[in-house]
Amino acid sequence: MLFSSPIFYLFFGIYFALHLTVPAKYRTYLFIGGGAVFYAWWRVGYAWIPFFLTTTAYGGVQWMERAQTLRSRKRRATAAIVVLFLPLLIFKYTNFICRDVLGPIFGWRAALLNVPLPLGVSFITFTLCAYIVDSVRGRFDKQHSGTTVGAYVLFFPHLIAGPILRPHELIPQLERPRRRALRRFAVPIALFTLGLVKKLVFADQIAQTVDALYPQAGTLTAPSALLAIYGFSAQIYCDFSGYTDMALGLALMLGVRLPNNFFRPYAAGSIVDFWRRWHVTLSYWLRDYIYIPLGGNRHGRFRQAVNVIVTMAIGGLWHGANWTFVIWGFLHGIGVAVGHGMRLVTRSIPGWLAVLITFHFVTIGWVFFRAPSIHVALAMLHDAVSGFGWSDATAVVSANIFVVVLLALFFGLHRFDDHREVKAAVRSLRPDVLWPVIVTLWVIAITISQGSSAKFIYFDF
Repeated sequence: MLFSSPIFYLFFGIYFALHLTVPAKYRTYLFIGGGAVFYAWWRVGYAWIPFFLTTTAYGGVQWMERAQTLRSRKRRATAAIVVLFLPLLIFKYTNFICRDVLGPIFGWRAALLNVPLPLGVSFITFTLCAYIVDSVRGRFDKQHSGTTVGAYVLFFPHLIAGPILRPHELIPQLERPRRRALRRFAVPIALFTLGLVKKLVFADQIAQTVDALYPQAGTLTAPSALLAIYGFSAQIYCDFSGYTDMALGLALMLGVRLPNNFFRPYAAGSIVDFWRRWHVTLSYWLRDYIYIPLGGNRHGRFRQAVNVIVTMAIGGLWHGANWTFVIWGFLHGIGVAVGHGMRLVTRSIPGWLAVLITFHFVTIGWVFFRAPSIHVALAMLHDAVSGFGWSDATAVVSANIFVVVLLALFFGLHRFDDHREVKAAVRSLRPDVLWPVIVTLWVIAITISQGSSAKFIYFDF
């Protein structure tokens, strides 16, 4: 069920009506029930997965709390985490391990497990892993009911593609829900509208061109290759940040504040800065639960660099079971390590040049993220620098003029893509101006998309 689909608006209308009528003390059951329907809509046969993972994590924490020593607590927490990650490992990495890791050694080429990846299994697993680890560390040691933890996971705005929430970011809001209010709806609706426009007008339209060009890698001219490469940079941002905008807007309508995941990442002046702006909740998760346990920056610069690269490579593999994602993570790990080690040098680079260099480093990395294989990624990069020539540049632009205009608009407006700007605009505009603008944006989005929407990219992760 997509936030941008007509069936979702029907679902949310019914859900919101129930939200207004169900007493606050029973609202966690509504969160669980609504999340279960939302998740099962994709594939009923997988509806057990979030419940199994939640039961594993909650039961593991309860088992851990009964331990007599800290060492025993940690052992039980480790056991719970291992069980928690089993579905993710089985569904997502069985074929990768057999075919791509062991396959070259033993000659295995066939897929061992031919089943679809459960929706949002990575996000659910990471969310519950945070719950277990924060509990064993004593950062969140208050006892909670199983229904509260279930609502923490199944709260549908963040269920499928994040943000990846820590228990302290959502559970207190579930236990102390805000009073019902139909006022101040302009900000959440404006945020949802922003995400809708990003998804339907920008991401989905640009995707059509990108999806048509990538299978031709190795035969493209430079203008076409560059259109695909720059196009995907805009597409993935508009797709994922559009989802986040809609999730935050929906949550606000239900009286819940979720952390923002994006802060104009393409305006970053370094790769370190980029990861403070892009998929922020994942960045913090990787830092707190992988990088710091590996040793962080406690053992000198070389060890710090190794820890960063290992962390980012694992983060890349989390995104997908393919060597292309490992390379993508490895590249960003090198970028972050170099950024940490050369701060004095990077500070001397003019701001605009630092942003330009960072953006193109990220964009090159996106080629490996998007390509189905290393061969295709290298072919696309080869085409971009040594394609058959620029003689067809005008023809490429003319044939894709709508996408070119969208890209120009995106890069021109990206620096204004800030929720603070949205909130300031909502507060400053009179209702007789604000609401016609919002309605117009909805009309444009629905007209351009013709009432349909592609699934969000991060649903596959």
